[in-house]
Amino acid sequence: MSRMIVLLVCLMATVGCHRVRKKSPDFIQPLVTNDVACRPEQPFPESERDLCIQTAQTVAKRGHFTEAIALYEQAEKLEPSQPLLNRELAPLYAQAGQTDRAVLRYQRAIDAAPDDAELINNLAWTLLEADRPTEAIQVIEKALTQFPEDRRLQSTRAVASYHTGDREGAIAQFTELYGPSAAYHNIALLDIEAGDRDQAKAAAEQSIAHQPTTQTIRLVTAIDEAKRTQ
Repeated sequence: MSRMIVLLVCLMATVGCHRVRKKSPDFIQPLVTNDVACRPEQPFPESERDLCIQTAQTVAKRGHFTEAIALYEQAEKLEPSQPLLNRELAPLYAQAGQTDRAVLRYQRAIDAAPDDAELINNLAWTLLEADRPTEAIQVIEKALTQFPEDRRLQSTRAVASYHTGDREGAIAQFTELYGPSAAYHNIALLDIEAGDRDQAKAAAEQSIAHQPTTQTIRLVTAIDEAKRTQ
C-alpha cells in the first residue's frame, strides 16, 4: 500500500496546486517528513551516543531501517538520562513494519510536543499504512479539535474515510477542501489502490468533467492501458 500512497501524495499535490498557493503544503506528506534521514548531518560526534545517532542517520538515508533502529536504540541505552529519540525512531519503526512500536513512539513524541500537528498526521498515516483506518480517524478527529483548520489533517481524514468504506464521505471531504476536480482525481487514485479500475475510471472522468487537467487525462489513459494488458 505504501507505494500507492506516495503516488497519491505526489499526484494530489500536482492537481491541487492550481487551486491553492501557500508556502506550506496543503496535501499529505509522506511519513519520511519527520524522518532523521531528511535532516542535515551533525557536527563531529562528541560522544559515543552522538556517533550512534550520526551513524543511524547515514544508515537510514540508505534505506537500512532495521540497522538504523538498532543504532538509535543503542544511543538511548548509552545515555539513558538523555531524552528518548522518539521522533527519530517512530518513522523508522513504521517503515520497518513495526507498527505498534511506531505508534508508541509517535504517542510519546506527541506528548512531548502536543502542538506539532505534523507528528499527529504522521501517526494517522502510520495507522493507515497498517490498515487501521478507524484508529486513524480517531486520532485525526481528536487532533482537529485542536487544529480545526489544518488541511493535511483534513485530507488524511478523507483518505481514512475512504478506507473505512465511506467513499461518498471521502468525496465530500475532498471536494470541500480542494474542489470537485481534485476530489475525484484523488478518489480515482484510491480506487486504483483498492483494485477497482472501473470505479477509478469513472471518478477520473468525473474529475475531467469538472475541470480537465493533463494529470487526470493521463490517469484515464493509464487505466485504459492497464485494463487492455490484463
